[in-house]
Amino acid sequence: MRARRDILLALDTATLGLAVALFDGSEWAAVAYWRSGDRHTADLIRRCQETLAAAGLSPEAILAVAAVRGPGSFTGLRAGLAAAQGLAMALERPLFGIGTEEAILAEIPSAVTRLDLVIPAGRGRLALRRYRWEDRWVPEGEPTLTTAEAVAAAWAPGRWLAGEWTAREHAVFQQRPGEAWLIPRDGPARVMGAARLAWSRYQAGERPDPAGVRPLYLRTPSVPEEG
Repeated sequence: MRARRDILLALDTATLGLAVALFDGSEWAAVAYWRSGDRHTADLIRRCQETLAAAGLSPEAILAVAAVRGPGSFTGLRAGLAAAQGLAMALERPLFGIGTEEAILAEIPSAVTRLDLVIPAGRGRLALRRYRWEDRWVPEGEPTLTTAEAVAAAWAPGRWLAGEWTAREHAVFQQRPGEAWLIPRDGPARVMGAARLAWSRYQAGERPDPAGVRPLYLRTPSVPEEG
């Protein structure tokens, strides 16, 4: 195995799936995504080891670790950050905590200027936040709780939808004219966005302490219902 220290390892366990990416600043050494009900830290560590081995790399090749820190599910974030912190501390590497929304926004096509971003909020609900592009993504207000039906009913031409949703919710969105308004970020896209952001911050000289990274949970009782 190669032992170069030029790879960033990124993890994403924030919502419905799990993802691992290995990034060297220009190319992807590996990207893996899977759905699993088992989010235990030991399973994530094993997956990381398998991904490194498949890329022909040893753990010593990792120069930094990144993890999507939320908002997201309590169990997923707790397991993901525990795994990321364990790896970073064992290797004595920095750990970058990347927000779920900023990881999604990092991979949005440049032609998009108005965006509704949604992530699962449990019990059939979605947490929605609107953004507009002004040389950067600017949030329009705070997140609100809503449903796929309400999102589809409120859709207007020129506004895109991005984030993560279930197959049932996708079927609801497809009832609107023009499926092109959907930009699914499920799968590996979000972990790739987190890796790009962390790599940029590493190159800018940031070296965050792994112990200082905290999860950001989606506390749905404090998020108002959209009305």
